[in-house]
Amino acid sequence: MTTPPDICSNCGKQLGPANGPCPACGAPRAFRMVLEPGNYIVEGHSPAIIIDGPDPASGDLRIRVNSPGGTSETRLSPSDQMSLVVEGAEAGHKSESWAVDTLRAKLNEQGLQVAVTSGADDRGEDRLLRVQDHTYVVQVATTPGVPSFWREASVSSATTQVALQQAVDWLHDTVEAKARDIPRVQRVSTILAIDARHAGLLARDSVADLYMSRFGSPSQEHGFASVWVIGPIPRYCVRLGDGVP
Repeated sequence: MTTPPDICSNCGKQLGPANGPCPACGAPRAFRMVLEPGNYIVEGHSPAIIIDGPDPASGDLRIRVNSPGGTSETRLSPSDQMSLVVEGAEAGHKSESWAVDTLRAKLNEQGLQVAVTSGADDRGEDRLLRVQDHTYVVQVATTPGVPSFWREASVSSATTQVALQQAVDWLHDTVEAKARDIPRVQRVSTILAIDARHAGLLARDSVADLYMSRFGSPSQEHGFASVWVIGPIPRYCVRLGDGVP
C-alpha cells in the first residue's frame, strides 16, 4: 500500500495529517510504498509494476504484474503446483512489443548488441532482430496457448491451477504449434519468443532444465535458431536448450 511520510522531503518539517502540500514550504507531499513482509523486488517496465518474491505465509514463489496490458499473479507452491490468475489481458499482437523489448534487454545484459525493426506480417515476421551481424525473424507466441483462457481473461478474469509438469507441457505445446506453422527451412533464421509475461515463473532455469529433461532442445528438434521463454522482466527470461543467440 502507499502511505504518506511524516516528514517533508523538501524542508524536513513535520507534516500534518492531511494529504495536501507541506504547510511550511508548500512542497507537494511525497508517498512511499510499503510492501508486506518478504524479500521483494519492485521493478518498473514503464508503465508496469512487477513485484516478485516468496510468500512468507505459504512459501509459494510468486510474481505479480500490474500494467495497462492486464494484471496477473503467478504462484508456484513448494509441492510444484502452479496457479495463474489473469485479469484484463489478452494474447496476440498487443503482447508482441513487450516480449521483443524484454528479449532485447536480456540479450543486451549478456553483452550482445541488438537492434529491433518491424517485420512484414504477410511473411510471418512479428519483428526482425539484428544481433551482431546476423538478422533473425522473431515469432511471438503466448503461453498457455489456450484460447478460452485468454477470452475469459480479456473480458473479466481467468484462473487455472496445474502441476508444474503440465505447465511444462504448455511450453512444449506452444513450440510444437509454431513448428507446424513455419517451414523447417525458415526456422534456422527464426527466434521463437514464448510470451510468458503472465506466467513468468515458467521463465526460470529450473523449468528450462525440466523441459530439456523431458523433450530435449527445441532448436535441435525443430531447427529454430533459438527458443526463449520471455517473462515480465529480463531476469525472468530463459533460453530452452542451445541455440543462437
